[in-house]
Formats: sequence, C-alpha cells, structure tokens
Amino acid sequence: MRDERHAFFAALLARCNAFPHTDLTLTAIHPDGKHPTPSRHVRLDDPAALHDTLERLNAANTLGWGAYFAVGLRRPGLTRWKRGGAAAVIALPALFVDIDDTSSEALVRLQCAQLKPSCIVSSGGGYHAYWWLNEPTTDLNTARLLLRGLAEALGGDSLSVAQSLRVVGSVNTKPSRGNVMCSLLELHERRYALDDFAAYLPRPSPRPTLQRSQITTPYIPSADLLTLVVSALMQRGGRMRGDWVNGACPFPQHHRNADQHASFGFNMRSAYGFCHVCGTLLLKDLCAALNVRPSDHNGMTRKEVMPGSATRVSSRILTR
Repeated sequence: MRDERHAFFAALLARCNAFPHTDLTLTAIHPDGKHPTPSRHVRLDDPAALHDTLERLNAANTLGWGAYFAVGLRRPGLTRWKRGGAAAVIALPALFVDIDDTSSEALVRLQCAQLKPSCIVSSGGGYHAYWWLNEPTTDLNTARLLLRGLAEALGGDSLSVAQSLRVVGSVNTKPSRGNVMCSLLELHERRYALDDFAAYLPRPSPRPTLQRSQITTPYIPSADLLTLVVSALMQRGGRMRGDWVNGACPFPQHHRNADQHASFGFNMRSAYGFCHVCGTLLLKDLCAALNVRPSDHNGMTRKEVMPGSATRVSSRILTR
C-alpha cells in the first residue's frame, strides 16, 4: 500500500515545480467527530518532511483516525489546527470528484467519462477520480465551476477547491465501512489543460426573445397632423426654434398661474411634448388638449413609445 501511496502523490505533484514554496496539507480526522483535527503543512520542496508526515499519518490511521490530504496547494504559514479554507489555496494540481456510490455502474460511468480520469481510487464508500492538470491552475473561480460541473455530470458530491480527500493506502475508519482499505484502481499519465473541460462549465442562460406582440413600433404621424398641432401651438403664442415649438403648456390647470412662464416645448421630429411640470407628453394627449382629431389625418395606427426620460429628449436637441 505504501507503493500505491507513493505512486499517487508522485503523479499528483509531478508538475508542481513552479510552486516549491506552497504546502501540501495532511490531516488526521477522528470518525467520532469529537476530537480536534491536527494538520501538517509540508513544503513541496521538502520530500523528506513529506515522507515523515505520511508515516506519522499512517500511524494515526492504525489508531482509528482517518487519513486525509488537501488537493489544493496551501499558502505557507498555516498552523497545526488550521487546515486552511478556500482563501488559503494557491493552486490546484488536479480536478476531482467524490462519488458516494459503490456500484459497478458508478465505476463504469467514471471510466466512460468524456475525459477519462487520470486516476480512480476506491475510497471504501465509493470512488474518487482525479484528472491531473498539465500545470497547477491558479484560476480557482473556473476550477470551482468545473468541480461543480464534473460532480453534476458524474453523480458526485459538491466539492470545493479546499476539499480534503482520503489518502490512498489508508484504512477507511468510519464505523460503517468495516475498515476497508482506500485503494488505487487505476493510475494513468493523462494530463489535461483547463480548457479541455469547457463542456463542464455552466452554459449561459439564453436571452429571452420578445414576442411580436411585445415589440413596440414608434408612431410616425402624418405631415398634415404635425402641421395642425404646430399651428395650434403657435396660435396659443408658441414660437418655433429649430426643431422645437416653445410656449405655454396645453395643460395650464396643472400649473400655478396657468404656466405664464412658458415651460413647454414640442419637438417636431419626435412628435413628443415636454413640460417641466407635466413631463413627457404623448401626441395623442396633446391633440386632445388642442382640439385636433388624429382620425381626420390617418389616425394613430402605430403605438406610441414614451421616451425614457426628459434627458433623452434634451440629448436629441444637442445632437441635431
């Protein structure tokens, strides 16, 4: 079993030379959940320390403690009683899944995955599968999404980049497992780029498409109707300035002193009115106030669209 364990860690860490000062975290966890969980954080450039720590972890395993390692490489400085969460992970040398299903169907599902695993482990309660990366990834946001996608596709548990999994060659000490060994089933020199897993990323939600009934078409009034509206406004004292007719608001009842200060303007291109008190005014409302009948001039067969704000109307003035 030591040979299996050595082969596993050699493959996992084979491409981690660019991260010599990161730590591999190994942890002893008692199955009763009532004991503190001590960890050792071993620098990757110290193989002697790794060998010593694995031997100590193996001794704890024979006393009933579960033996675990963290797949994600940790930052230096973590203490004995801190395994380190996602914020402590520097890089991930592999993607992985944990399947709590001991059936042969679950194993076949892994073996026939679109991207075949580099390593498959029988955990004693199911299967762990690993996909070695060409180099450890520091793109942990994408890694999180891929871990989720792999789990969903292969029937695994939801895992994080900070996950700890059972050490190959150790005994599964959970009472319900019968001291079964966590053993290596397959080990291959298959390595992948993160981009190879694009199919496991979530697909963006499609944008909702508007039904034809939801699409609004701006109303384009006839030239005769516009002429009548402009004429009616000028009869009320309006003055033409460029594309605008400025004057008193056709709704004086909404103003103090009947809008004697002339706060209204009508844009002849957009066919909308704007008042500093009433806001944007539709042509149909202006026609009603000015006693102009649109039905006498081809009507209003297309739906009017209210401009979003007075700012849009003002911007039209400045750009023309």
